Amino acid sequence: MNSSTSLLFIFATIIVAPAIVDAQCTTTADYCWSCNTTTNATTTYKQNLNTLLVSLSSNNQANYGFLNLSLGTGTDKVNVIALCRGDLAQDQCRSCYGQANIYLSQNCSNHHEAIIWAQGCTVRYSNITMFGIEEDEPGWLLSSPNSASNPEDFKLVLNPLLETLSQNASSGDSMKKFAAGHAPVPAGSETNQTIYASAQCSPDLDKQKCSDCLEDSIKEIPTCCEGKDGARVLKPSCILRFEKGIFYEPSADSLINISTATPPTATPSPAAPPPTATPPPTATEGNNTSNITIEVSPSSFFQLLLLVLCLSSALALF
Repeated sequence: MNSSTSLLFIFATIIVAPAIVDAQCTTTADYCWSCNTTTNATTTYKQNLNTLLVSLSSNNQANYGFLNLSLGTGTDKVNVIALCRGDLAQDQCRSCYGQANIYLSQNCSNHHEAIIWAQGCTVRYSNITMFGIEEDEPGWLLSSPNSASNPEDFKLVLNPLLETLSQNASSGDSMKKFAAGHAPVPAGSETNQTIYASAQCSPDLDKQKCSDCLEDSIKEIPTCCEGKDGARVLKPSCILRFEKGIFYEPSADSLINISTATPPTATPSPAAPPPTATPPPTATEGNNTSNITIEVSPSSFFQLLLLVLCLSSALALF
């Protein structure tokens, strides 16, 4: 499995429910976990829990890395949801579950509820039903310590990239809701970069709940990671991540076309000049009469003709 060049994270923000007071990460944030410390687990509950956790790393079902298991009755019933990163093979998932369970056993075994996020998987358990329910807490916002070399151009690509991958992931089926891809930062930047990102939901969520979880995660990035070249938003129901180097299997990669061009501003067409009034014709000097028009009514014509005849008769007497 490929690793990113920015896997070292600082803990920018921790969002935890009031009842979750034991929240920790390893130095490089390869594992982060939270334990609900309000109630202690009974001996039977812990036995049921251990049985389920052990079964995760030995499960051979073709389940695309998603497991929803329960064991016990009443207050001793344990519900476990395990979600492997969508690009990993089954043996990689089982290995990730095994390592995650070690941290859970060491840190949260006495509690009714806990969750751990590893690089390649998430495991959570509770004595209440979790299946099909969107959960935002507890959560972690982890930021790379490195700033993007061209933060403005980086952001122009990052937001639409994450939104596209979120839409793709939420459109997945009941076994897998995962999407990964990359997009180059514009060539006009001082230093050309490529952003690699992934989005994933627990596939027991419907399309709308998955979309809501990922969209809320995108909105939270500025609170911890503005201008950074990498970050992870970890929630029980969804995970969002971006890096400047590839961190998932290349076979899951896809090029996401992001347009960062500013649409041209429409230039209004010049107003057409008002029509010019044609002046009435005027007489010209000299013998040119082409512009003179005389209109004679019929009654005037007969009167004129009678006058001419009278004049002709008078002249004949002389």
